[in-house]
Amino acid sequence: MEVSPVNTPQGAVVLIVDGLSAPFIYPELTPHALDGTPLEKAKLKNLPIISKESAKILELRAPQTFTEGGHSVLVTGNPGADSELVSFKDATVFDMLHKEGYLCIAVMERGDSWSIRAEQDVILRDENNSISNMKIVLEQPEPSSDSSEVPEGLLQVMKKAANKAPGYIKSKETREKYSGYNRWGVEAAYSIVEYMAKNRPEQKYLLTINVGAVDSSGHHRDNYGYVDCIECLDTDISSLNELCKKNDLAFLLTADHGMGFSKDDSKGGHQSEKFMVTDEAQLIPLIVHAQGVESGILRGKHGQEDFAPTLLGILDIPDRPRFAEGKQILLTGHVNLKVELPEKGSIELRKNVNGKDGDVKEGNVKEGNTVTSLQHDDEFLFLGLEPESSYTVRAALDSGNSLEEQEKKLTLETDSVLEFTEKGQKIEESNENNPESVSGSGKNSTASFLKKESGTSSSSLTRLIGYLVIGLVNLAGIVIIAKILKKS
Repeated sequence: MEVSPVNTPQGAVVLIVDGLSAPFIYPELTPHALDGTPLEKAKLKNLPIISKESAKILELRAPQTFTEGGHSVLVTGNPGADSELVSFKDATVFDMLHKEGYLCIAVMERGDSWSIRAEQDVILRDENNSISNMKIVLEQPEPSSDSSEVPEGLLQVMKKAANKAPGYIKSKETREKYSGYNRWGVEAAYSIVEYMAKNRPEQKYLLTINVGAVDSSGHHRDNYGYVDCIECLDTDISSLNELCKKNDLAFLLTADHGMGFSKDDSKGGHQSEKFMVTDEAQLIPLIVHAQGVESGILRGKHGQEDFAPTLLGILDIPDRPRFAEGKQILLTGHVNLKVELPEKGSIELRKNVNGKDGDVKEGNVKEGNTVTSLQHDDEFLFLGLEPESSYTVRAALDSGNSLEEQEKKLTLETDSVLEFTEKGQKIEESNENNPESVSGSGKNSTASFLKKESGTSSSSLTRLIGYLVIGLVNLAGIVIIAKILKKS
């Protein structure tokens, strides 16, 4: 039920620019080399215009400054996520969107780990991850029970885009080759949005795009080549943003990590110890445009793990990925509440006035009266509630069975999921370091994952310890054998 009118987008287009550092594109920030030298910023034409019409998060910090980690954090909302965590059930935004009937489409030149590929309904990817030897392949992973059918026409559009890819990098000039690599990704995405708008306007979807030449420019072309590649991308993205606006799609621009440089006119990095601690490697942009999103600069400290709940919030989906620890950045001016019952029943939602229950009668919600009463279901979704307001939720089951609590009061800071449980039915408590809060962003089903250091995964550390143990056992065996032979 829409308590107040909401402008839910028809879907979302997420552009992940590999290696894009916020200090190089935000006017409010200044990039520096490790030696303290201020570095040249990108001279942009289109991004400032897009930013002015959008919500711009000034400080969004990546907890892992390498590609696999950055992409995994973005889609799970967990700051220590890796490819393995992505593969878990209900661990990603893709899982949440599939449950709501969304189609998940991807165009990815970088960051397409096996687990992220498996989450898509269809994906175009660069099999070689190479600007010089680009090889785009079309893949359709095994569909899940929640997956929507991929239109045959969309497959034809994506195959055509794949066949065109080599033509984008045929130039012998380095600048044209790098910018062409990014341009292919943006234009392939444009053709997908265009097809969906014309042929499947009723189908909600998430299109994830990843372009990789900015990161490669930082590694191989020095800071001037890096800035040049950003400026070329700026020229290409305007038409995609306009097409999203025309078709009521949210447009989000972000990155997996940034890029640092030792000195002026040097090649860059982001994963080694000297770079990974810098603002240039950690600070990434987040620019969000959607019909219901308020424009302006959002200050304060935020983490890359906040991206997943923020994206779902823009799409008015209160559910969160299973292991998400990030908090929704509220951009819409309203919050949503999902209420779950153990079986079919009824729900009454009242807005509290000065900490007290509102009157039980129809009326204007803003004046503190009853919001609504709904019946005969086990899930209820209330859209367009007031942030920071206090509400009382009263529940009853159609069967007459009793609940642990029949009435709950809550203050909604962000989108939330409120669960009523049947009396006598125990719900497993989560880790005490992640307690449930009805004013928080979701259910209490969070696992603890250690944050990676220097791009080293926990599985790699486990293997290293295993190798050391095996080596010590073998060494002890050799010593014992030598002693036996000596005695003989």
